[in-house]
This record gives sequence, structure tokens and C-alpha cells, in this order.
Amino acid sequence: MLLIVAISVFAACLVIALIIGLVKGYTKTRTWATEYLFAVVLSALIYALADLSDMKPWLSASLKIGTAVAFILVFALLSWRGKALFSKCIANARKRSYYEQYGDREENTLQILDAIESGDAKEYKRLTNRKFKENSGAAGVANRICGALTLMIKIAVILGMIALIAFVVMDFTHLKFVSDYFGKVYESGLWKFVSKFAMDAFVIGVIFVAIRTGFRSGVVSVLWALAVLGMIGGAAYLSYGLCFNIAAFRDTAESLNGTIGGVTGAIADMATKFGMKNITGEKIAQIVLGTGIFILLLIVVIIVGLAVSGMISRAREGKAFSTVDGVIGAVVAFAVATFVMLFIGAVLWTLNDLPFMGDLNAYMFYTSSKGELKPAAIASVFYSKNPLSDWSVIQNLPVRGWFK
Repeated sequence: MLLIVAISVFAACLVIALIIGLVKGYTKTRTWATEYLFAVVLSALIYALADLSDMKPWLSASLKIGTAVAFILVFALLSWRGKALFSKCIANARKRSYYEQYGDREENTLQILDAIESGDAKEYKRLTNRKFKENSGAAGVANRICGALTLMIKIAVILGMIALIAFVVMDFTHLKFVSDYFGKVYESGLWKFVSKFAMDAFVIGVIFVAIRTGFRSGVVSVLWALAVLGMIGGAAYLSYGLCFNIAAFRDTAESLNGTIGGVTGAIADMATKFGMKNITGEKIAQIVLGTGIFILLLIVVIIVGLAVSGMISRAREGKAFSTVDGVIGAVVAFAVATFVMLFIGAVLWTLNDLPFMGDLNAYMFYTSSKGELKPAAIASVFYSKNPLSDWSVIQNLPVRGWFK
């Protein structure tokens, strides 16, 4: 029953996408889903077939990540040039159509003038309501067909990603209703094939979003966003320092504790029941005061952040500045996102032999048609083949001790 409902909803969404795509056309349809789909499929396919086991980690990582980025950029360029080509062909077709109708338009104008002179209101109304629509020709038809296909792919990718994330998360939960209602899905050949590339789709998706967001926002916006995060962190640290280290603020917290002692005492008693014996009513009052100061500082940070963001947006209205800023922003965002994933993946790899990591390992490795255990085509760069795993800083992190 659930499968029938899912298929019906999916089919209905595709029909709606088909209609909207035919109306909008390719030139007015965003193509990011198609670009992402081809980047994932081709990248995963190439490195699922290629054997890079003898290659050094840094070289393998650079090659795989570079290939994914190259596909992202190539398909984005093809999409941009395709839209430009369609727009040019449609404009030329409409121009030709206009000149083909030029004689009729001139004759219609003369007839309108004659109707005005003769006072024929009925003829005047008929002539002025006459429509002369420029024909887009074959390019217009192709534009609408491509728009429909593109929007259908977009809907399929969005629904597919939502379903993939939902099934992966449910698989991690090990809840009984998951095995009862979706057990056949996880045992199917389709899921076993798709799950091989789930993590590849995830890491390429993060890189894809980072590049697009960085280009649209620009390096100035990215750096300002980091500065705002730094100011928020600074506001939190300042609030803590004032309330726990400055005598005047400690005195204020004591007065506050005297005013709302019943509330702070109840919270402290609850904390004691959970084993947090060091939490007292006075500390609760300090936390309340610190939170209030932090909220005030946060309001100031938000106001300043919005004001500067507005100035950056106005500066980016210039095409040259916007392009250079966007390219540098894409590079910076890509570098930050890639390093963060490499770092997190390297830390997770230090825990790969622990029992609770079995679920993640099941998606990071798969059994090939020849019965061989192989790492994920692209995602392995951020896990089992992570070049940061050899860093002493990673190896000496006390993370394993947290799970003993």
C-alpha cells in the first residue's frame, strides 16, 4: 500500500513538473539538479570501475575530488551556454517572425487610422484587439521540451534525495517498525545498488552546495559570515566571562538569585537529581544573567551583520566585482567544506573498529559483483582512504577514550 502511494505521488509530481516545464521552458528553469545528478553518476561510475588502491592517499584524494569538481563546473558551464544558445536562437526566430509579419502590421496600422477617421468604433475595436505574436520556431519547441525534461529530472532528484536520506536515517535507528514495514526495501536489489553510492552522493552534494553558495555569495560575504560567527562566539565568551569572573556581575547574579530564588532553587534541585551536584541556585542565576547579556549582544551583532550584508550586496551589483568575488568565494567555500569533511572523516576513521560504527561502515564499503569488499568510490577519500589519517594530530586525539 505504501509503495502504491509513493509511486502515485511520484508520478503526480512528474506530471506537474512536465506541465510547468513546458510552460516555462529551459531558459527559465534552474538546472542545478541535472548538473548534480550527472556529476554524481559519472564521478561514482568512473571510480567504482577504476582501481586506485596502489595510489598514494593525497594523490588519490586530489584526483577523485578534482574529477567531481571538474564535472560540476563542466555541467554548469554547459547549462549556462545552453541557455544562452536557446535564448539567442529564440530571439532570432522571433525577429524573423516579426519581419515576416511586418507588412500585415503596417496594413493593420493604416486600417486603424482609417477606422478613426471614419468613426467606425466597431472596426477600430476589432483591429486594435488583433494580436501579432512572434513565433519562436523550432528553437522554442525544443526549449519547452528541454524545460519539461529538466524540471522532471529536478523533481526526481529532489524526491530521490529525500527518500535516500530518510531510508539511511531509518536504517541507522534499528527501530522495529522500520524492519516491519520497510524490510523488503532494504533487502531489494535496487536498495543494495543505490546504497553503494549513498555516501558518494552526500559528499559530492556538500561540495556542490559549497561551490554554488560560495559563487553566489562571494568571498566577501563568506568572510563576513565567518566574522559574524566569530562575533557571536565572542559575545558568548564575553557573557560568560562577565557573569562568572567580574565581581560586579556576580553581585548582580546574587541579587537576581534572591529575587527568583524559588525558580533557580527548583532548577538546581532537578540538576542534583541528574548527578550534577555542582549546580547551585547562584550558578543558575549567573547563567540566566549571562544569557540575557548574550541576547542583547546578539541583537547588536545581528543589526551590524544585516547592515554590512546590505552594503556587500550593493557592491556586488557591479558585474566585474561580482564575478571575481564569486569565483574567489567558490574556491574558499570549496576549500573550507573539503577540509572540514576530511577532518571529520579522519576522526571517524580512528573509531571505525568500534561496534557502533558498523552502520556507517556498511555504507562506506560494499561488496562488488565479484564478491570483493570495496570502499565507496568517492566517499572513501573522506574515510578509509583519508590522507589526514596519517597526521599525528588526528592519531593523538583523545576521541577513542570518550567511548570506552
